[in-house]
Amino acid sequence: MIGESKLYYHLTEFAQLLRNGGIRVSFTEILDAIQGLVLIGLENKKCVEAVLQATLVKEEKQLARFRESFRVYFAAPEQQQAWLKQAAEEVAQWEKELDRAGKELLFQGRELNITPEQRLIYVQLPAEEQQRLQDFLQKSSRGTKSGLPLDQTLQPMITKLVQGSLEYWRRKLEEEAGLHSLPPAEGISSEIERALREREIAWLNQDLKSITADDWLKVTGLIRRLTLRLSAQISRRYHAAGRQGRIDMRRTLRRNLRYGGVLLARSYRHRRLGRSRFVVLCDFSASMLKYTEFVLQFIYGLASVISNIETFVFGEDLVCLTDKIRKGQSFQQMISQALAAAGKDLGGGTNLAVSLDRLLTEHSPVLTRRTIFLILSDTRTLSAERAAERLHLIQRRVRTVLWLNTVPARQWPQTPTVDLFRPYCQMFECFTLAHLTAVMSKQL
Repeated sequence: MIGESKLYYHLTEFAQLLRNGGIRVSFTEILDAIQGLVLIGLENKKCVEAVLQATLVKEEKQLARFRESFRVYFAAPEQQQAWLKQAAEEVAQWEKELDRAGKELLFQGRELNITPEQRLIYVQLPAEEQQRLQDFLQKSSRGTKSGLPLDQTLQPMITKLVQGSLEYWRRKLEEEAGLHSLPPAEGISSEIERALREREIAWLNQDLKSITADDWLKVTGLIRRLTLRLSAQISRRYHAAGRQGRIDMRRTLRRNLRYGGVLLARSYRHRRLGRSRFVVLCDFSASMLKYTEFVLQFIYGLASVISNIETFVFGEDLVCLTDKIRKGQSFQQMISQALAAAGKDLGGGTNLAVSLDRLLTEHSPVLTRRTIFLILSDTRTLSAERAAERLHLIQRRVRTVLWLNTVPARQWPQTPTVDLFRPYCQMFECFTLAHLTAVMSKQL
């Protein structure tokens, strides 16, 4: 067995790896881990992992990173060398791309004074946007349309315009979860981040119905991050307008890049008169329960920062969950109370027509021209024709109707009820978190 001093060295290094990933580890916890390992020995790797998890991990959401960190740190030396080599190759590729950005962003043959972070944004832009910036710089280098030359004294202004465009794209890519940072040069950290990123991508594209109970809390953390990002996106108080209101300088500058930065065209903005109201209606039948749980949790995340969300579930009848969400109950409590209120056998059929009738008669004030009406259902319901008639009535009252259909789009032709409802709504395929996030980011 290795000595305590060497054990302390390795555990301190492992603790620093955890800290780099956002897990707080104190000196006392390291001593507790050493004491535990001295007692049980190092022969059984699973026992070592259990001791370190018990002493160093404090929250459920930290488990995924801890397990990946343990797997990578205590891997065979030859495997760690392979990861180190791979990380070095990735860093070299990114550095090559950053050099390319410097050579392409030139004004009259001179590199613009932009930071490595801004170059990183540039190399992740769509090819047409990169070309557009290059065209702007080439035209600006040649001079104005009237033939007047531009000298080097204008380079700071040109640089500011390019930086403004890159800043716009930084925010846009962050909202769309499409902005990557430079990979760490250290092979162990790079492998941990890669594994966590791949696991997150797998959850995003996994059918919600197939997510196991073991992964529930991990996917819950992913939903929390997605809703926070989406909330920041839809909480903006300004939007583009016609020739009224205040000048929108960001849009004005971007619009005039084609003119070499000369402000010939103006864009305006004005404050929105009010936010849209969201009415959410989810199917609570046995086949839909798991989808509904995840979608409601998604809405629950939005409701924590955004008002005017009315939430309902339906089975054989309609149940309102709005008050339960607004009272700050836990998601599990909310689901339990909704199940009790539904008072039905989950194996029974659903009746959307009855629920839409009650919505029209008992909750009609929530159905206004500002309302975005969102339905989560596989379209299979009793009295489908009557439900379609009621949906038509709702469509005429609200701003728009969005239908999240958990049946894959390739199966819609074999599902007769789909054609009944599609004339009165925008229907989207939605059985993964990736589908849900894409629909919400575009429609809200």
